Amino acid sequence: MKKAAAAALLALVALTSCTAPASSTAPVSSTAPAPVPDEDYPSVPAVTWDPASEQSVKDTAARAMTFFARPRVDQPQWITDLGPLLAPDYRTEAEYINPARVPVSQILTGPVLNRESGNPLTVRAEFTTNAGEWVVLLHRAGQAEPWLVQAIAPKNP
Repeated sequence: MKKAAAAALLALVALTSCTAPASSTAPVSSTAPAPVPDEDYPSVPAVTWDPASEQSVKDTAARAMTFFARPRVDQPQWITDLGPLLAPDYRTEAEYINPARVPVSQILTGPVLNRESGNPLTVRAEFTTNAGEWVVLLHRAGQAEPWLVQAIAPKNP
């Protein structure tokens, strides 16, 4: 009798150890929705640095610095010309700049681009002016997005 009970117990253990838990036997759907990016960590757009990107950022930086370096232009005209090149946050700040107080009136050289090799989204464009070295910080949100000015400031304030 002990042998029969032991054999039955062994058979029961063998049968139950071969089955997987119920949660892992559910069929896997191949049409499951793609994961939604976390709002704190959105997916990074695919962006590359190419000759067109370089020319575009140089053109934008040069235009921005040209519009910025006009201390004799009245403020409404100054911000109207410069504003479309500025990121929204910087445009709000720039609306309070009095162009008559901008010390730059001539751009002597530039732009010289300075960027991190692995970052095709943000660039520093450096200019030599009659008021020393100045930097225009530019950023774009994606490959097809425009370069927008984040800041214009002296290189060594």
